[in-house]
Amino acid sequence: MMNDALECCLVLKECTLAGEYIPGGCGEIKGELVREDSTWGLIVRQGKENTFALWFKEMEQILKCFQYHRIGHFWVEGQEQWRQLVYLAGTIYDKFEYMGETVCNEMEKELLKLMKFGPFTSWSPIKESLEEKYPPTCEGLEYMRSLAVEAGDPGYVRLIGLYQRFPSRCLQSLLARALLAAAREPLYQLIWKKVTAASESYPEREYSKEMNRKIRERREQTARILEREGFTGVYPEFRRGTIGIVAAEEHPFTMLEEDGYSFRIQFMVSECRKGDFGTNSGFFNGWGRRGWIEKDLSFLEACSKPL
Repeated sequence: MMNDALECCLVLKECTLAGEYIPGGCGEIKGELVREDSTWGLIVRQGKENTFALWFKEMEQILKCFQYHRIGHFWVEGQEQWRQLVYLAGTIYDKFEYMGETVCNEMEKELLKLMKFGPFTSWSPIKESLEEKYPPTCEGLEYMRSLAVEAGDPGYVRLIGLYQRFPSRCLQSLLARALLAAAREPLYQLIWKKVTAASESYPEREYSKEMNRKIRERREQTARILEREGFTGVYPEFRRGTIGIVAAEEHPFTMLEEDGYSFRIQFMVSECRKGDFGTNSGFFNGWGRRGWIEKDLSFLEACSKPL
């Protein structure tokens, strides 16, 4: 099990291979665990054509949970603020589904319910629908309703109540679109703070000393560039006048990572021409609001003065 919140693998000790493993496989893989005296055997069938066995004396589990709230993958354009949250909540849900509640803190166990609220998961971070994997439930509706009450959003509370009385695809779509309105920003900020708090209870992902140094330098370099351009704040969030920038990261795994995959930073840029604003406020619909993704900070050269 490997995702942006958790890495878990099994280490087979004093292990020998009997037969041949075919890279890329040859059909469905099935495994069976057997024991002969003091030795364990994992019998693996690759389709109908190949079988091999891994014989070992002991098995050790390596399991590490990490912070994940800075992660940002931008595979679908538009409404990235909600798609990022769906990705993060789905990451929590997946580690719970595979590994159980022992890898989730109490805040995460509450946030699992987000993935059961259909209008929320409709903002999928990938091009495929998430409805089949995370089917909507009444529990999801009630949880989002409680969040809307906590955020002081009576308009969304009423919409959820209407959907509970008259459930339909049309109203579910209306609830999804309503998340894009500026009136939903307090609800977004509340969920963002809860996800961040849940994530911060874990340590940051640790790599080699050299990799850790490079990541630290990238973050410091980002902060220096933004400070030089007149932004204030603390990594990963900065602001200058009407512009807000949030650094979003992509991390390699610490184990079994593909060669050449490395740490990188992208930027969620918000422009809000009126009033105070918070994290990613520019991504919500409304006059004077605009939000977009930048792969680097070179765009600042074209706007050396506050917009």
